[in-house]
Amino acid sequence: MDASEFVFRHAGGCLIESPDLPAPPRTSAQRWRWAATVWNDEQATDGWDALEWTPGERGWELPVTTTIGDVVEFGVGWRNKHGEVECVRWWGWIERCSLRALVVIGPYDHPLHATVAARSVVDEVRLSQLAAPDIVDAVAATLGDTRYMD
Repeated sequence: MDASEFVFRHAGGCLIESPDLPAPPRTSAQRWRWAATVWNDEQATDGWDALEWTPGERGWELPVTTTIGDVVEFGVGWRNKHGEVECVRWWGWIERCSLRALVVIGPYDHPLHATVAARSVVDEVRLSQLAAPDIVDAVAATLGDTRYMD
């Protein structure tokens, strides 16, 4: 499956665009949709845990813990005429976020593939923190090193 860059607009803390997923059949007894952040969790039965996003005034409320490298899932589900659950899922990973848009790379056929694809960006974010000056160094540079010496 080829992943592409998708730019989804957000406003007022809500993601107001999402992937185009097929509509459940009109004959479905029950229909629903969801958005979630998912991550690998060895303690979970299926190896994955999720934070379901709350529906917003328009679209989905972006969780305050959303960050670069997160794997996101969008889905639609329904009960068919036999009472069986069917669903279509779309997984991607957050590459970056601006004041107006969330840039997501996807779709992937499984959240693991999205997690692996995001790894280099997550590693880059982690490593960039090592190069950041320490807060004590910043204070010492401002106030003078002698204040922090015993």
